[in-house]
Amino acid sequence: MAGRIPQNFIDDLLARVNIVDVVDSRIRLKKAGKNHSACCPFHNEKTPSFTVASDKQFYYCFGCGAKGNAVGFVMEFDNIDFPEAVELLAGTVGLEVPKEEVTPYQQQKQQERVNLYELTSSANEFYQQQLRFSEHKQAPIDYLKNRGLSGKAAKFFNIGFSPPGWDHLKNTLGLDAQKQPDDEKMAALIDAGLLIKNDNGRTYDRFRNRIMYPIRDARGRCIGFGARTLGDDKPKYLNSPETPIFNKGHELYGLYECRQIRQTLKRFLVVEGYMDVVALHEFGIHYAVATLGTATSETHLQKLFKIAPEIVFCFDGDEAGRRAAKRGLEIVLPLLEDGQQIRFMFLPDGEDPDSLVRKEGKEGFELRMKHAQGISEFLLDTLKKDIDDPESLDGRARLAKTAGPFISQIPGLALKSLFWQVLSEHTHIDTDDLKTMAKSQEIKPLTPPAPAQTNAAMQQKQSHQKQTQQNVQANHIEQHISHDDYAGQYDDYEEHGHHDYNHVHEEHSQYSVPVSNEPPLIKQAIALLMHAPSVVQQFADVSFLQEFEGPNSLLLGKLIEKLQASPQQNLLASLSLLATDAEYQTYKNMAESHNQKHGHLSEEQVASDCLVQLRLKAAKQIKTRLIKQAAQQGGFKCLHSNEQQLFAWASSILELDLLTAKLNKAGGKLTELSQQEQDKYRQLTGQST
Repeated sequence: MAGRIPQNFIDDLLARVNIVDVVDSRIRLKKAGKNHSACCPFHNEKTPSFTVASDKQFYYCFGCGAKGNAVGFVMEFDNIDFPEAVELLAGTVGLEVPKEEVTPYQQQKQQERVNLYELTSSANEFYQQQLRFSEHKQAPIDYLKNRGLSGKAAKFFNIGFSPPGWDHLKNTLGLDAQKQPDDEKMAALIDAGLLIKNDNGRTYDRFRNRIMYPIRDARGRCIGFGARTLGDDKPKYLNSPETPIFNKGHELYGLYECRQIRQTLKRFLVVEGYMDVVALHEFGIHYAVATLGTATSETHLQKLFKIAPEIVFCFDGDEAGRRAAKRGLEIVLPLLEDGQQIRFMFLPDGEDPDSLVRKEGKEGFELRMKHAQGISEFLLDTLKKDIDDPESLDGRARLAKTAGPFISQIPGLALKSLFWQVLSEHTHIDTDDLKTMAKSQEIKPLTPPAPAQTNAAMQQKQSHQKQTQQNVQANHIEQHISHDDYAGQYDDYEEHGHHDYNHVHEEHSQYSVPVSNEPPLIKQAIALLMHAPSVVQQFADVSFLQEFEGPNSLLLGKLIEKLQASPQQNLLASLSLLATDAEYQTYKNMAESHNQKHGHLSEEQVASDCLVQLRLKAAKQIKTRLIKQAAQQGGFKCLHSNEQQLFAWASSILELDLLTAKLNKAGGKLTELSQQEQDKYRQLTGQST
């Protein structure tokens, strides 16, 4: 879908759908007079305060203030962006979402994605049919029965079976009407990861003689498979490869199924195996999910935290499980915001979630979760294990030295303060002294690299992790950008509730490395402005870009300077303007790379948001720097007049950002703010009173 969705279509859609039906399909509503009520799905409560008004087609929570129409509810509850929510609702009433300004390249990419969704869906149906009708069905049925799986659970999770043999799926989905091989279908099946083509040009089924667990996205579309062998094939567990519709670092097995149970999700339990998820759901633990053969990533955590405030990691109790928990700890700390909770649950030797829940039942298993280690306890216990006598003076000093840098990464101010207090209790050192010590300390990795790596491999990995740390730090800065209620929501760019314009790697940095002042967002800004050069005219003053240093910052500054001097309207005009520039090829490569990945986006709004985001980052950096400078020089009065003006500018940008966030929460109604806030907002935006 490209361009903005016409407002008249949105109005027509909202007139056709009934918000009561939309909400009731996700949470159980009860009639309460002329309205309907339930416990709010967006915060924890015991007494219902969530109301759906059928006459106004509006929902409101008196507890947390959540409110909106049917589209807004679907976006928040299903954790999807605006275009997807509109498309999902439109499908329920038989409407087709208008597609605007779609280039031939965009049409091709959209069709390719549609074909992949259709193929994986067809494969999913094929595997389910094989579990029922294949001549080889008894082995998988016996396996599932022996694991205690009911037919109801198998149907709920769409579990299937890929029969032994090299071409069952190939001959079902890859032939034309005359039962001859269809080259285009074969190529699409290879792209979907369902067939493999070897060096000799032979194609064959990827999955053979395996239990098939379909992996579904937020909309319930099958995007890939996890498969468990029934024979001696290696590996024992096999996942679909990365495809244009399947990214292992973004998806979680069972998340879609969790959302289908009409319940308020208070927590998520992250386990390792598909059968663990299925078994836990069988026993009424409808909040279990599993990673797809990869370590838990930042994207996974952001996705889960957007739905529920607590995550419990479940690990084996052996050394391998402890190492995995340490890696998870290193990823989690830089993401923890106030109100979020992480705990670590370690299983008895020889047990997995599947076996343990069958022995202890739901109550026993949840009791174990209740007593799982909190993140502060696990962090300090982990660090203490490397200290001979953590209670001695030297031991406490060493604990303070090693723990401080980890705590410094936590973005949640209240949570970070509590961590400092806990560390102070363990070390008997004042919190202010601990903070001062941490500033000069480097993070010592909890999980050092394997010694077998070569120096060249280590250098390559450190380079990769340095970029990761830069990306992660950039993505943790608070982000509140002024948008229309829905028009600013775009596919991919707000997938995780943040304006994540840069790809975040799955691994978290294990090394303390200097972080560049140049955020990854700079490179995206170049590509976006190449596609939407007219946006530059909205920002007459871009001096805030001087706050960033680096090669891409110089390129961005030069690009904006040229576009301001000679306004352009589209990508081709931008490239023509830069044709004689020494960095022309660099600009062109950035634009082409962006177009291949995000060619379906509406460029103007995203480009504008990108510059607003950079301005906000610059304001934060400027204010922080000048506060420190003023403290060193004896107060703000000691700052140069230009620096005082710069501080005032940064403060106004940040204040406007907070007021805009409040205004958006109030549904765009300025009168919902206090009179003082209204006056300040008008002053900052240049509106007359």
